[in-house]
Amino acid sequence: MIDYKLMKSLEYKGEYGVRYKCANCKHFKGTHYSEDESCDKLPECIKISGNNNICRNYEAKIKNPSSPKFNFDDYLEFLGSDYYRPWSVDETRIIGSAKLGEVVIDGGKLAKLLPNIYKPFYERYDKPFCKATFPRCFVSVHNHNFEIDYKLYREQKFINGNGEIEFVYHYWKDSQSQRKYKTEVNGRFNTFLYTKYKRS
Repeated sequence: MIDYKLMKSLEYKGEYGVRYKCANCKHFKGTHYSEDESCDKLPECIKISGNNNICRNYEAKIKNPSSPKFNFDDYLEFLGSDYYRPWSVDETRIIGSAKLGEVVIDGGKLAKLLPNIYKPFYERYDKPFCKATFPRCFVSVHNHNFEIDYKLYREQKFINGNGEIEFVYHYWKDSQSQRKYKTEVNGRFNTFLYTKYKRS
């Protein structure tokens, strides 16, 4: 049984309509098309993808004076709702009749009367937020690449006090001639090997 009141209450009702990326942030040092660039808020050795979801330090490179003031928590609600929430169809509830380019909300009467022309139109609803649809963020240190959980990335907590990157997935090659990547799952990588850890 689907709780439609709950599903409606979960729908995002704010003003964000697009996903912002690290490449749109003034702390990202590179062009919009850069694959891996540095960030003012991270140690120099760490490169980030311009396609990452933004973190709490986000500041727009280009500010539109007519836009509302950016609120990161409202934006997180948007990310967790309409943009990434999958939707589904409840085939137990017919709410109308449909043909190409036309939907009539009649409880399915035309679909019963004229089955060759109209098909049943079912109730659609948003599913609760599904973590599987939420993309991870990517960072790299030299030839070591990491997938980072967004919960850690958005708060800039994927680097702990010991200068270690906490990752979900790590893949790297020890040499250019190596055919396959070596992989590691759910671990830590020490950045001290490459630079002195320094947080701005």
